[in-house]
Order: sequence, then C-alpha cells, then structure tokens
Amino acid sequence: MNSMSPNPKAPDIVDVSRKKRPALLRAGVVLSSIAALLILLNWGTKARFVTRTYELTDARIHDEVRIAIVSDLHGAEYGENQSDLVEALEAENPHVVLLLGDIFDQHGVSEHSIELIRVLSGKFTCYFIPGNHEYKSGELGVIRDILQASNVPILTGKSTFIEVNDTRVQLFGVDDGRGGKRKQLSQIAEAGEQRSDEFYSILAIHVPNGIESYLHYGFDLMLSGHTHGGQIIIPGVLNGLYAPGQGMFPKYGGGRYDFDGQTMIISRGLSQRPLWLPRLGNPPELTFVTLSPAEPTP
Repeated sequence: MNSMSPNPKAPDIVDVSRKKRPALLRAGVVLSSIAALLILLNWGTKARFVTRTYELTDARIHDEVRIAIVSDLHGAEYGENQSDLVEALEAENPHVVLLLGDIFDQHGVSEHSIELIRVLSGKFTCYFIPGNHEYKSGELGVIRDILQASNVPILTGKSTFIEVNDTRVQLFGVDDGRGGKRKQLSQIAEAGEQRSDEFYSILAIHVPNGIESYLHYGFDLMLSGHTHGGQIIIPGVLNGLYAPGQGMFPKYGGGRYDFDGQTMIISRGLSQRPLWLPRLGNPPELTFVTLSPAEPTP
C-alpha cells in the first residue's frame, strides 16, 4: 500500500495593504492636523495688526513731528469701513499719513482700499507713494483718479514740507521702479540735489532694495515698505525668511537700520496676501515715526 505524504499546509497570506492602511491613516491625520494648525496660526496672526513706533531725535526738530506709515495694505480690511485702522490712527493723531505703496493689489482696485483713502483723507494730511502692485494692477489711471477725488497728492519726483509750529521737515517721494528704473534713479538724484542740511529730510520710497546706492545723497531718514517683514520672524534669531527682490534671509527684512547718522525704517506692512503664505511671528503692522528735539548736550 502506497503511503502518500499529506498535502503541505498552504502558507498564510498576509494582506500587507491592510497593515499599511492604519499607518497611512495615522500619518494623514497628523499631517492634516499640522496643516490645520498652521492655517489657524497663519490667519490668527494676519487677522489683527499691531502698532509699532520708532523714535528719532535731531537738533533741527523743535516740535514733535508724528508720521504714520500705512504700507502694503493689498486691499485688506480691518474692521467695518477700516474702523480698526482709523481708530488706531486717531489715537496717535499723526501730522502726516504716508500711504507708502501697495495700498492696492495687483488683482485690481479693492473697495477696501478706496474706503481707507476716502476716510483717511477726510481726517489727516495724506500723501501717496506708488508701489509695484499699483503698476501690476494695470489700473494706475483709475488709482490716480481715486486719489485726486480725495485730494491726496501723489509724491513721485515731488517734495513737500511737513510743518509743525517752528519745525519744517523736507519730505521727498519717488516713483516705484516698475514705473521705470532710470526715472526712479533720476528722481532720487534730483531729490538729493534739492535736499538742504538746514532741514531734516525724509525720502519715501516703497522698495528698500539698493539703499546703499543713494545713501550718499544724505537723506536723514528713508521710509519704505514692500518686504512684508520677510514673512516669518523668530525674535533674536531671524528677522525675515524671504523678501521680494532680496530672496532668502533678507538683509533688510523690516524694522530700523542705522547708517552712520542716517536711518532707514521699513514698515512690515498690513498685507494679508497671499492667504496661503504665512506671517508667523510677524503680524501686520501699522507704523509710526516720531521725530523729537535732541536733548541739549551737557
């Protein structure tokens, strides 16, 4: 009788895909949670602005001069009819409000920007300096009409005096480089020629890049925006991760920079755009500059 060996036991079949599913599900939940947290942190940072004041002194300043910088709004809204911005400005009561470029956005003329200009022009002395987004919008003519209707002068190759009692401050404004780089450089040079050491002088220019090329004109103070604070800030470690035109780890991300008797202040601006791009550790900013008399030397 022939003996037959029993059939070998079939090997267990393991469904590897089923084992992977829980791991993939957990990974998906973790990544989704991180993404949601970043979105909340990002919007939480952007939803409200902070105010920041810089103080400078000079012997030619006899009475305090307060300047507000509204920069890089990009059509954002802060309160109904921009009430949050207006209230913050009214609390400081500046002598001049500089609308320092990119008040409008490249995607077109926003009603929020129009409303801000309308309200501010009725309460303060305002000046407008164009930014790159005013040019990119393709609506520069419309923007000029809006400003003219609100009696807001456009400082492009022009100057004015800020006068507070016995104090006179020269304010020069230049066009954005998108309006023609050669024209912009010519305006800076002309402003430098018109500048007088008799008066404290300010140059308002939207983009701070290339400041070293015009320091020799001797402006006491240069005011800019454009950088959005470099998007991400780690106090004491990183003053901006990225800024347009400067790239990663910008030299001039935002804040105050001193150059042997001259100063540049870059407002980090009020932008909330693009919505996906974070402003971590870097909330939107309404900037004030106060010029005060220098204390007498003992």
